[in-house]
Amino acid sequence: MARHRAPKSAANDNRGTAGRESDATECQHAEHGPLELSNLDFPAQFVVWALRAWVQAFKSGASFDAVTQHGFTRFGLQASALALDGAMTVLAASASRPIDIRCVHCRTLSPDEAILLDAVASAQDERHFMATVALRKTMPGTAARIALPHMADLARDLARAGMRLNSMAVRSMYMAAETDATPQARRWLH
Repeated sequence: MARHRAPKSAANDNRGTAGRESDATECQHAEHGPLELSNLDFPAQFVVWALRAWVQAFKSGASFDAVTQHGFTRFGLQASALALDGAMTVLAASASRPIDIRCVHCRTLSPDEAILLDAVASAQDERHFMATVALRKTMPGTAARIALPHMADLARDLARAGMRLNSMAVRSMYMAAETDATPQARRWLH
């Protein structure tokens, strides 16, 4: 599972290291609203944290295990980490537009994070067509079909560990994110 990549630019919107601390502070003190991460239950927060950690590892060239400080291992979710890595690798290789995955310190949920949460929640409810529809909002159809088995594995492994996403809460966050897609929310990783 440990993937080693050549070091890349800092994981903060491709701007190098200048302003990195201010970005984390900006995220922690962001305006509160309907897309606040604290409005989600623990399983959804865990998935968002995992997405953000994966992007941080990908952009910095660090090991995903190192970035998550072995968080998946602590919960016995090694297979989930592999499934997440598979789905996110497909997304990184085939995204049809810039994808907004926030930094791990950000208190708000991006519209794209809400889309991915919706895909996981749909897969947990065995609504694979709806999971594919959600994934197609971030990548071409062929890529979504490739990512779906990884997303289904992630959803199944989380459910087996007792981490079921509240699909109604995720759906309402997703709908709020769609209506609140401001230009500021369209940044990569900030």
